[in-house]
Amino acid sequence: MTDYITTHEGWLTEYRKDKTLIWVRVVLSNGREIYFADYKTWLSIKKLCVDEKLSVSTVRLQYKSHVETIDASDAEAVYLVRSIMGQVGGESKNYYTIGKLIDGVVLKSRWLTPELVEEEKIEDSLDNCFEEAMIYNHARKSN
Repeated sequence: MTDYITTHEGWLTEYRKDKTLIWVRVVLSNGREIYFADYKTWLSIKKLCVDEKLSVSTVRLQYKSHVETIDASDAEAVYLVRSIMGQVGGESKNYYTIGKLIDGVVLKSRWLTPELVEEEKIEDSLDNCFEEAMIYNHARKSN
């Protein structure tokens, strides 16, 4: 599989090979849609947005037929991280956290995977975010 997929047909082909993956679907400010299952691809998308002065309009998480859509068209930046939370004597839980930077505050939602259950919403500062996981709205900045 390539770094990311740019057509619905290409995504459908890959999806049918392994329906247990969590897919991230990103819509860019130019309407282009990008599909990926490997979190590291987010960094490639960040570079693409910088190079082409684009922004992320929408982020979708998908597990099987369950889709959660986050509208980021009003955001100054979009944040995406994958994380794991463990507890002594208990099972570890995996998450995707999606955030939107609006007026200096990062509005984060933490999604339990693979189920895609939103477990927590918090407001956070940029200082508590991984800078490499933040894609700024380059389309808005260039206007």
